[in-house]
Amino acid sequence: MSRELFVDIAHHHDADCAVVTVTGDIDRTSSPLLRGAVDRLVSGGQAHIVIDVKGVTFCDSTGLRTFLSGMTATFEAGGWLRLAGVGGHLERLLQITDLHSFFIIDPDVAGSLASARTRG
Repeated sequence: MSRELFVDIAHHHDADCAVVTVTGDIDRTSSPLLRGAVDRLVSGGQAHIVIDVKGVTFCDSTGLRTFLSGMTATFEAGGWLRLAGVGGHLERLLQITDLHSFFIIDPDVAGSLASARTRG
């Protein structure tokens, strides 16, 4: 049973980044929602993005491509993309595809924000 994807964006001006919280399944039909959110942030000048994936219940290859395209977009804009709360299915998928070391991964959003603040 597919779980609808929800995306919420919070701006953290003290850390000069946005946190995109995603819950539900990231797949072929839902990934455009996440990709659109990241694209809007980058085109609006926000090149430092944390994606909180703690609530992700499923992710397929389309979701992985969405993370990769977001990382590319932020990098090209002079920023970065971090994943927070990676675990379970998503962690296994990142390890199997050898992408785990490709992303900056923090245990949780608090860790991502602390890292962002020290870089500023």
